[in-house]
Amino acid sequence: MPKSKLQKQSDLEKIKEQIAGAKAITFTDYRGMKMEDLDSLRKTLRSKGGKFTVTKVSLAGLAFGDKEKLQEIVGGESLALAYSNQDEVSVAKEVKKAGKKNENIKILGGFYEGRFLNREEMEALADLPNKEELLTKLLWVVKAPGNNFAGAMNNFAQRLVYVLKAVSEKQV
Repeated sequence: MPKSKLQKQSDLEKIKEQIAGAKAITFTDYRGMKMEDLDSLRKTLRSKGGKFTVTKVSLAGLAFGDKEKLQEIVGGESLALAYSNQDEVSVAKEVKKAGKKNENIKILGGFYEGRFLNREEMEALADLPNKEELLTKLLWVVKAPGNNFAGAMNNFAQRLVYVLKAVSEKQV
């Protein structure tokens, strides 16, 4: 049974709410995926603070305010939105990883910082390290000089002990 105009308006508002706080949104094609694979992807995305919502291209286009641009990016494909309110890249990274395991899920493009991204740009975003990985790398960079200094001082102290020991043995 077709949806009424009121139901379609409600669906549109729901999509707008979902994408309003999202850091980045990945447009995916899920056609041909088995239900258990979809459920597994949803569960994985939820564990990363993300969500996976199947929608119509026309409704998503209205929600983003540029139906033609969205249609140009996704074509006539089936559309699901994968997004997170916590991290810009973790959801795209998980969708890309799922696409390697299951050829039926593909990244079609995305929406990030107020602009549409094509498939290549979205996959490049998925290849970036997430916030946690960046903080870990930054911590190592900040910590490295201190570790190197401590190692050098320890090495210097050991050599000093050996020299003093050799001098004392020589005097005896």
